[in-house]
Formats: sequence, structure tokens, C-alpha cells
Amino acid sequence: MKVLLPMYNYKFEDGSAEVKDGILYVYRPGAFKDIMYKLTYEIYGKKECYFCHKKFVEMAEEAGEDCLYVTQTTLDHLIPQEFGGPTITNNMRPSCSHCNNSKGNFYPDEFEEYLELSFTEGKDGRKARHDFKQKIRDVQERRRYGEIESIPKEWYTDEMLKNIYVNFWLMEPLGYMYHKQEKFLKKYKRLPKPIIVSSNRFLLDGFNTILLAKYNHISRIDTIILENVIYCGFPD
Repeated sequence: MKVLLPMYNYKFEDGSAEVKDGILYVYRPGAFKDIMYKLTYEIYGKKECYFCHKKFVEMAEEAGEDCLYVTQTTLDHLIPQEFGGPTITNNMRPSCSHCNNSKGNFYPDEFEEYLELSFTEGKDGRKARHDFKQKIRDVQERRRYGEIESIPKEWYTDEMLKNIYVNFWLMEPLGYMYHKQEKFLKKYKRLPKPIIVSSNRFLLDGFNTILLAKYNHISRIDTIILENVIYCGFPD
């Protein structure tokens, strides 16, 4: 798949990456997520919440200084990270903190349906929202078991990669995120998220996933290859 990029050339001030002629060149290992955050804002701006469509400036004026948290600009993962949603521009949109927190682990269509139910008042409204949340909890559990597709199949590659370049200088002791994903693997018998690699097969995201696969003798890893991303930080 191709990651969404600005339609114009764009160079990062810190020298970590640049967009040139429709290609993203990454120069600094470990900077991929920050690059995706910055590019998402560059593409979609910081003026309007994707979900409520309110202007951030107008929200700030209405809320006043005591409610800056509500009007804070954030980035929401459309496919939640809990279900493997990748940190790429295709999967993120600017959101106010209120919508981001309210959405939680909903998918966009689920969140839209839930918002519609919020207009129903009284006992009937409370029951409708309770029943909807229970239905979604069942759907979410099926996603965790892999019974329902979490990420569009067309995002994955069918290619069986034999070699992936990893910058081992970035290795750290196994931390919280690794052990969290390990618990997921033990319960649901599957890896919790895919790995993301550049077109020249450098690992951009998913080091914990690779470790989990290695330590648990898993040969097949869901992989997203970004065809318009080239990693240029290989040592001379």
C-alpha cells in the first residue's frame, strides 16, 4: 500500500525525513511515528475536528482558558491501536480531545452510531446506549480473536518476506508494551498488530511484534509494506 503524503515536496526541519516527488525518505531510525504525526497535521491541518467538525479556534473561544483540555488538538487512530490500527497518515485524523476520548476503541461508523443514540433522552436512551455498548463489546472480542477483520486486507502484503532490516541499536530491555502484547498473544493465540516496513525492507514499526514471533516460533507475521517510503539511514 501507499502511505498518504502531501501533494508537494516537504522537508522536516530536524532532518529526520522529507517528501520529494511523491516519495517519503526517512533518514533517522526510530523517528517513523513522529514523522507520521507531523505529516498527518500537514495533510489535514489543525483547524477542525474530524468528528464533530467544530473549529478548534471557535471551541477555544467558547470554552475559555479553564477548558483548554477539551479544545486540545489530538490525533485519533480511525482503526484503534488496540486492534492493530497502524500509526500512519491513512489511519489518523485531527480530533478534539473530547471526541478522541469519547470515541475510545470505537471504529468511526460505530462512534457515529453511538453519537446518534446520545440524542435519545430518558430511560429509552440509556437502554439503547447500554445495549449498543454491549453489542460492540462482543464485536471487539471477536476482533481480538481474529474472527472479524480489524484492518483492511488490501493493506497487507501477500509477499512472504525472508529478510527485514532492523536497527539493533534501538533495542531496549523488554518493557511494558512487549509484556502487554505477550499477554494478548497468550489469550488470543495471535499477534496483536502488524509490522510496517519500507519499500526497501527496513522495519519502521513493530519491533515488539517481531520479538514475539521469534520467541514463540511464529513464522507468519501480518506485514504492511509502504511502497512509497524509502529508508535512507543505513550505516555506510
